[in-house]
Amino acid sequence: MSLKRKSVDDTFIGKGEKTAVKILKKIFPKDDIEIQVPFKNLMKGEILGALTERQQKQTLDIVIFGVAEPFTLVVRVQGKNHTGEMTASRDLVQKKMLEWNDCKVIDLWFYDCPVLWKEKLNDDSIKEVKFALKSIKM
Repeated sequence: MSLKRKSVDDTFIGKGEKTAVKILKKIFPKDDIEIQVPFKNLMKGEILGALTERQQKQTLDIVIFGVAEPFTLVVRVQGKNHTGEMTASRDLVQKKMLEWNDCKVIDLWFYDCPVLWKEKLNDDSIKEVKFALKSIKM
C-alpha cells in the first residue's frame, strides 16, 4: 500500500506529540513510526467510499506500522479540545472506523499524561505512554 506520510522530522501539530513519538521510538525501535497520516489512507473497501468531506481531510497523530501485525497501531494525542460533545462523538466514530479497518487505537489524554503534555521526556512520561499501551494489551 502506498501511503503519503510525513516523517517524524516534519512539523508536529499538537502538544505532546513530539515527546510521544520519541517515547514510542524507544518502545518500538524497529517499527515504522509516521506522523500526520491521512485517515482515509487507512480505510478500505466500502468505508473508503463513504467518508465524509471532514473525514477525508482528517489526519492521525501517530501511526505505527508493523508493531501489532496484522493490526496497525494508531496513537491519538488528545487535548482538552477533544472533550466537547461534538468532537468526542467524532472521535468515537473515527476510532470505530479505524478498528473496523484492522487498527488498534490508543488515546493519550491530557489528563492521563500530564508529564507527556509538558513535552518532558523522562521516566514519568514513559510510564504514562506504557500504561496507555497496556489498555490494548501491547
